[in-house]
Amino acid sequence: MASLPCGSACPGRLVLPMGDDMHTHLRQGKLMEAVTPLIRRGGCNRVVVMPNTIPPIVTCGQALAYREKLLQQDSKVDYLMTLYLSPEVDCKDILENAKKSHVVGVKLYPRGVTTNSDSGVEDLSGFHPVFKTLETCGLTLHIHGEQVGAELLRAEELFLPAFEEIHSKYPDLKIVFEHISTAAAVRAVRGKRNVAATITAHHLRLTIADVLASEEVERHIKEAASGARSFPPTVCCPHNFCKPIAKLQQDRDELLRVVREGDPQFFLGSDSAPHPRHKKEAEPPAAGVFTQPLLLAVSTPLLRMAVPPVQDLACGAAACCPFCAQYLADTLSRAGCLKNLRAFACELVEGEDCVVLDPTPCRVPSVFGEEEGLAEELVPFLAGEELAFSARIVPFTESLLEK
Repeated sequence: MASLPCGSACPGRLVLPMGDDMHTHLRQGKLMEAVTPLIRRGGCNRVVVMPNTIPPIVTCGQALAYREKLLQQDSKVDYLMTLYLSPEVDCKDILENAKKSHVVGVKLYPRGVTTNSDSGVEDLSGFHPVFKTLETCGLTLHIHGEQVGAELLRAEELFLPAFEEIHSKYPDLKIVFEHISTAAAVRAVRGKRNVAATITAHHLRLTIADVLASEEVERHIKEAASGARSFPPTVCCPHNFCKPIAKLQQDRDELLRVVREGDPQFFLGSDSAPHPRHKKEAEPPAAGVFTQPLLLAVSTPLLRMAVPPVQDLACGAAACCPFCAQYLADTLSRAGCLKNLRAFACELVEGEDCVVLDPTPCRVPSVFGEEEGLAEELVPFLAGEELAFSARIVPFTESLLEK
């Protein structure tokens, strides 16, 4: 795996509020029944659920029915629903039913760009009424930002003009650029009003060298520089393969930098995307990395890599998302005042569930599935590797911050 910036010594126990995962895939049927109970195990109790099921979720009624199925699996999670942008999405339906259906936005998939995107968008011009309706209602447009057919390393960057056009025409429309993977996307999002971006745990850790063979990496870099169209990659590590694909080291380092800085425009969206093992190890492999059951345990060491001195933390900067919470917890631990975390961040509530991350190594299971009742195996991210932290969910008490 590509080398990571040198981290600090382990600061000890981290006690965090239950997190928000602002982009996840919970699937259908037996797979849904297996992965949904893993949300809280990973440290989250609120999730934004993607709509690229089969068939896709295109009405508020369908979203509500899907949510009810998820609640049957774990009623302690708050499921925020999305619709799949297509001609079937109806503005009147959004206006009348979004709120009571727990629909928070609409997801834009370019056609054919990723898993279950065959019903996606080819031409944005027909969807301006939907964008205007979202703007009026205060709902969010979630964007998978890649240009179809473009070279893998440039697909996200080449989509940026379309993103800029939407933002320019609808400046009051809330936009989330999902699972950004490039320094160019960071620059495009930063500073724009009503625009934010999600970042995944795996994009903070991987580069393209962790996905493709070295000769393939060199070939893609040359093709990207020449402006050539994409050709099918030869994936050597299929369980690291996702869309958008992990990029170059300088791109990953820029993602780490914005997380380190605690910029509230950038927050956690796992894009956890489970696929049965045989689909991940097929040729070509299904796109998606499965991180849900160990999400915060995977994320925590990455978010401590380049923590600035305590004096660099802006006065009053509260932990507004899981990334910021972990950054803040490490910073206060270095300063010897971890016990002040609750008062400073105002997020830990007596008696409510919290995530305790102990500096006790744990090994990622090689597979999930059997205990969850699946006939097929799910291979998690970093299967078989050792993580620096072990996570547990317990009711919060002040004593947790004193140990």
